[in-house]
Amino acid sequence: MSRSSKIAVVTVHGTGDTASDLTGEKWFQQGAPFAQRLQQHLTAQGLEADIIPHLWSGANSAWDRERAANKLAARVRKLFDKYDSIHLIGHSHGGNVANDAAVLLKWGLRRSAKNERLDSLITVGTPFFNVRTGWLQKVAGILFQILAWGSAIVFPVTALIWLAAEAQRGFAGADGILPLLYILVVAPCVWLMLRMSSQGVRRVLRPRLNGKTTTSVFAIWHENDEAISFLRRVEELPLEAFPRGSVVRSSRATAISLGVLAVILFSVAVPILFVLGFDVINIRQLAASPIDPTAYQETDAGEFAALIVVILILGLWVAPPLFTGIYLAFRYLFGGAGELLGRGSVNRFATSILRGVAMGRDGDQVLCNVGPRSHTHPTIEHVLSGECAARMQQGANAAAGALIEKYRWALFSVAGDSSASLTALTTDAMTWNSLIHTTYFDQPEVAQVIGDYIVQRAHTVEQPAPASA
Repeated sequence: MSRSSKIAVVTVHGTGDTASDLTGEKWFQQGAPFAQRLQQHLTAQGLEADIIPHLWSGANSAWDRERAANKLAARVRKLFDKYDSIHLIGHSHGGNVANDAAVLLKWGLRRSAKNERLDSLITVGTPFFNVRTGWLQKVAGILFQILAWGSAIVFPVTALIWLAAEAQRGFAGADGILPLLYILVVAPCVWLMLRMSSQGVRRVLRPRLNGKTTTSVFAIWHENDEAISFLRRVEELPLEAFPRGSVVRSSRATAISLGVLAVILFSVAVPILFVLGFDVINIRQLAASPIDPTAYQETDAGEFAALIVVILILGLWVAPPLFTGIYLAFRYLFGGAGELLGRGSVNRFATSILRGVAMGRDGDQVLCNVGPRSHTHPTIEHVLSGECAARMQQGANAAAGALIEKYRWALFSVAGDSSASLTALTTDAMTWNSLIHTTYFDQPEVAQVIGDYIVQRAHTVEQPAPASA
């Protein structure tokens, strides 16, 4: 066998399941029950395995998963010099992290198997995402990288020429210092632009399942896995934040408010402003002609009262058509236009937001086509069945029952604090134990299936060509 018996098993945890130490009781940590069972199984087959946990934030965020994949790819490259056989195990979204790292490593796209140092990618309960990018984003991403590389080439050359010219002048005065300061400010900007453009191009040009890869993902999952099922339901549900007619109906309250405000302003505010304005004019006239202010005020009092009555009557006459006009204009022009032209777009936007929250979308890419199979590599599926699957189902049912029993009286007690109980329920550790999705690694059969596949892949070598006679 040309491969070394020393292999690396890199474990990648999923969302909401991280640790601060490499050693512990969680499945992906060194010394955990699963890790021990797997190592014993591999040792019995003549393979010495090092468990290498890959810790990341565990946040439900596409950006966090992308960063974790970048770091995982870099980590696997460093392992190339230490191990001849490297295997990735990813649980839940850890499988997406591992899959993206394999894409970055060009796994399965190398011309010869002897150049392929990553031997297997195993996912457990992973809801794979297909990442889509529109053609406009693709074109913009490629052009942006071209411009970034152009800046990275042109900037240092012109900066050196500029600095050389200023050096001949001895950097005299403020004009001599300005180029140096400008270069110091622009240099980090060039680096940031280059880094972002490279990252963007990796996103828009990520490979699709096209049959060219020579490797396959080994996917283990349970048919009642809650994470896969939930995300598929979220994607399949016909979410409609604004049903038919809702935009017109919702415009009614705003139309009434605007009409009432206009009537109040015209019928009440205008007379008040008139009174204030009349007083100002009256005061100015008194200041200009202070001969007989009493007679002046008595002379204009009747006109003032008459004007106030006329304005009030005018306001009462104008108020109905003013209110009706504003109400109908807003209700059927703005509301109707929004219903006919904007409701569909707003619904699509709101649906994208709601689904994105569940899938951890936080960028311009669309996460879609959730399923247990990889969208970038062929997939060998191993659906758990028989006693193992039944045990996981029964364990989940029992744990869920114990969880409800623990909180039922706190939730339904008249004098109890149901808010505090709900908060405790969502953070209770038993919540994790009541899911099939989080109990894969408690099953000895899962460790055996993973171990058997690793042994198979570790012993798979490229056969030498037969010697010519």
